[in-house]
Amino acid sequence: MGLRITIVGPGAVGATLAAAFAASDAAVSLLGRPGPHLDAITAQGLALRSQERGTEERYWFPTAHHAGRLPVPDLAVLCVKSQHLLPAARSVHAWTESGTDILVVANGVPWWLPSTIEDVGQDPVLRSVDPDGELLTLLPAERVIAGVAHFSSIVDGPGKVTHVSGDRLIIGHPTGEGLDRVTRYAATLSASPLRLEEGTDIRRDIWEKLLGNVNLNPVSALTGATVLDILDDRDVRQLCAAMFDETAAVGAALGIKSAMTAAQRLDIARGLGAFRTSMLQDADRGRPLELDALVGAVRELARRTGVPTPSLDAVHGLLALRERVHGHARTPGP
Repeated sequence: MGLRITIVGPGAVGATLAAAFAASDAAVSLLGRPGPHLDAITAQGLALRSQERGTEERYWFPTAHHAGRLPVPDLAVLCVKSQHLLPAARSVHAWTESGTDILVVANGVPWWLPSTIEDVGQDPVLRSVDPDGELLTLLPAERVIAGVAHFSSIVDGPGKVTHVSGDRLIIGHPTGEGLDRVTRYAATLSASPLRLEEGTDIRRDIWEKLLGNVNLNPVSALTGATVLDILDDRDVRQLCAAMFDETAAVGAALGIKSAMTAAQRLDIARGLGAFRTSMLQDADRGRPLELDALVGAVRELARRTGVPTPSLDAVHGLLALRERVHGHARTPGP
């Protein structure tokens, strides 16, 4: 029998990973919030369509709104937006106490990053995303596996998800320890359609993805523009390049270096065409945005390391104001 794996947050990314683990003979279950999406999966199964192949498959998984109604898994995969990560960590705390491994697949700066870097001040807590340090207490760096998803999926409707493009998933350990667990779960995905890579420096992998999200996501949410529209505008592209350079400088100050240039990263994004970023999709639906993890945390780390970030500051201020105008909680952070 395969490993017991529970996906916490079976949205676009979570549903894609659920199908990938199921293809590798894992016993997969889903833990999610009450609502039409999980209700539809429970009643009719998960319909996962591949846009590239033009195929659709239906998967049947045990589902629950409460962790106590599912068996304790070997691995819990947290696939929620950063603003929902603390409630998710609380919901599976009994599992972690029982020895369940935790894989977190999320965008942005992870809450555990300062605790793994010496030259970032005395406070190991990243206040922008973990104001009271509770997340670091529940899920310390040595306790988790980190994942970086390089694929795009969207929720088309209740119980319906489309895998749009990409097939890479990188997993690694924040401190470079626990590599046996990383290898174990990498092997679990060996028969799936996703290409699993074991990250030798997951902090760099996370930061390199951030370099493509820190600019295009917030600018798209502010303007309503697709990535192609953004990058075809010379002035806006220049702003995105400046945000890239500032974020790269913060990473370098933390000892996280990337050889990629702003031009190279933006050209890669432009090659993907006129897609709507995840933050723009959330803005369209009136949902709170992942501003803290994608931009606020970079600004906090910039203050700690003395790196100026005028472009990030300006865009963050505009988007934080937008959030307040739309009735969402005030964005914490510097």
